[in-house]
Amino acid sequence: MRFSRVLLADIHYQFKYGFYFLYLYVSAVYIAILFLLPAEVQRVGAAVIIMSDPAGLGFIFIGGILLLEKGEGLHSYFSIVPATISEYIWAKVISLGLVSTLAGLVIAGIGLRGGVNYLLLTAAILVGSAVFTLFGIAVGSMARSLNNYLVIGIPAGLILMGPAFLTVIGLTHFLVEIIPATLLLRLLYVAVGLAIPYHPAIAMAGLIVWLVPAYVLAKRRFTLYLEKTGG
Repeated sequence: MRFSRVLLADIHYQFKYGFYFLYLYVSAVYIAILFLLPAEVQRVGAAVIIMSDPAGLGFIFIGGILLLEKGEGLHSYFSIVPATISEYIWAKVISLGLVSTLAGLVIAGIGLRGGVNYLLLTAAILVGSAVFTLFGIAVGSMARSLNNYLVIGIPAGLILMGPAFLTVIGLTHFLVEIIPATLLLRLLYVAVGLAIPYHPAIAMAGLIVWLVPAYVLAKRRFTLYLEKTGG
C-alpha cells in the first residue's frame, strides 16, 4: 500500500511536469520518420528508435526529474517521508518503465502495422528501461545542476548506448554484445521480426543480470547524495 502511494505520486509528478506529453510528441515524430523510411530498413529503424527513445530516454529523463525534485527541495525532507530509498528508486523505475513501454508499443503498432511480438516487446522495454533508469539515477545523483548533469550524463550515455549502434552496420565484438543497450537492441530486433545471431533468451537473461549492478550503483549513489544534502 505504501509503495503504491509512492508510485502514484511519481506518476502524478511526471504528468505535472509534462513528461508524458513530451513522450507523446517525440513518439509522433518517430512514427512519422518510420513512415518515411524505405520498407527494407523500416524494422531496423523501429528497433533502433525504440531502443534510443522510449527505453534509452529513461536515462536522460530521470536526471531531469531528480534535478527538478532537488530544485524544489523535496530531497531535504526524505528522512521524514514514510518511504525507503529502495521504494523511491523502484517507483521511479516502474513509473518511467510504464510510459516507456506505452510509447514503444505505440511506435511499433502504428509505425510497423503488424508482424510485431508485443509480449517480447513489452518485456524488453520494461527491463531495458529499468536498467537505463537505474544508471540514470546513479549519474543524476552526482549532478549539481543541469549543466553538470549534461557534462556527466552525455559521456556516460554514449558509453552505455553508443557501441550498440555499431551493430546496426554490422560491427560487433563480444564486449559490445554484452552491454545493456546491445542486449536490448537484439531483443527489439526479434520483437519486430528480425533475426539475431543468438537465442533471444540469452539477451533477456543478460539484460536481467544488468539490473543487479545498476540497482546497487543507483542505491549507493543516491544514499551518498542524501547524506551530503541532509535528506
